[in-house]
Amino acid sequence: MRKNLSGSTFPKDDCRACEDGFTLIELMIVIAIIGIVAAIALPQYFQYIETAKAQAVTTNFKLAVDAVANAYAATNNGVVSNVYTTLNGQSATDIVDPVYGRGTPAFLVTGGAPVCGQVAITSSVISAAGPASVTLTVGTTGCSGSLGTSIAAALSAAQFPHAASTGVVVQQNGSVQN
Repeated sequence: MRKNLSGSTFPKDDCRACEDGFTLIELMIVIAIIGIVAAIALPQYFQYIETAKAQAVTTNFKLAVDAVANAYAATNNGVVSNVYTTLNGQSATDIVDPVYGRGTPAFLVTGGAPVCGQVAITSSVISAAGPASVTLTVGTTGCSGSLGTSIAAALSAAQFPHAASTGVVVQQNGSVQN
C-alpha cells in the first residue's frame, strides 16, 4: 500500500494521486498571468523607448543650437567654422540619428527635408561674412506612431516650441529666437 499526499492509502496499482507535476488548469492560469503582465508591461516599454528617442533628438537639437552660437562667437576672432563637420564628425555617420540609427546622420544641411529625428541646419559654414542667421529645424515627418508628437513635446519642454515646425533662428550676434 502507498500513501498519497493527504495521508490516505491506496492500492499499489492505482498511482494517479501520487504523481507529481502540474495540471493543465494550473499551467493555463500561469500562462494567463504572464499574458496579463505582458499586456501591461509592453506598452509601457514602448512608451519608454519613444520618450528616450525624443529626449535624444532634443539633446541633439540643443547641441546644434550651441554649436551655431559658438561658431558665431568664433567669427569675432576671424575663425571660419564648419558646423556640419563639427556636429557630424568627419564622416556623415559618425553621429547617428537616434531614431533611425546607423547610416542616417543626426544632423544635415538643408537641401532636402529632414527625416524623423534629424536636425536640419540652413548653413554649414559660418564666418564673419555670413550668413546673418541660421535656422535649425527638427524633422518629424515619417515618424512611426506618436513619435513625432513626442519629439515636438520634448522640444517644447526644452524651451524650443517651434523647433519642429518653423524652426529656431540663431542670429549672428548669438541670440536665439524661438
